[in-house]
Amino acid sequence: MNSILSLLMFFDPFFIAPFRMVSSPATGYLLGTAILALQCFILGDLSAMGVKFLNRKYLRKIQKEMDRNHHLSEKALMMGDKESYKAVNRQALDAFGHSFSLGGAVFCVSIWPMPFALAWMNLRFSDAPLELPVSIPLLGNSIHYFGSFLLIYIAVRITGSAIIGRLPWYSELTARLAGKKDSPSFHGFNF
Repeated sequence: MNSILSLLMFFDPFFIAPFRMVSSPATGYLLGTAILALQCFILGDLSAMGVKFLNRKYLRKIQKEMDRNHHLSEKALMMGDKESYKAVNRQALDAFGHSFSLGGAVFCVSIWPMPFALAWMNLRFSDAPLELPVSIPLLGNSIHYFGSFLLIYIAVRITGSAIIGRLPWYSELTARLAGKKDSPSFHGFNF
């Protein structure tokens, strides 16, 4: 526990700076929390891309297996061979299960910075809830750091995903990592 506390205290000046950029405490809290959430999103997304890169051969293998089984099941269905269709469909569902599980693992990698950000926020804001100008059902007149960070993180993640997905270099990189052959090399790198 001491090592985590030391690490959080080491990064404290870096994390607290955005909270002090404006004079209003509430605005500073919201701005700082949004920047912290953005940092978590970017670091998590880069980590997920790294995991996809390291597992790219396995991801491609699963995708090829799903595609092959899908085409075989369609062919069996068109030919009216119900038994072959069921057998191939079971294999396709098994490959999909592997793909789904790996997707869940990659998502978990993408949110690994959140517990550290929340631990730091606990050090700084555990005794100072954000006072709201109005009473919100189920929340009341104030919101704890955990709830405010989570709401802001979700908004940052949704907005960030929509924006970053439209950037050509990012789309190209994710296509390459996914193993799509029709995408050109990324600045001379072939994945």
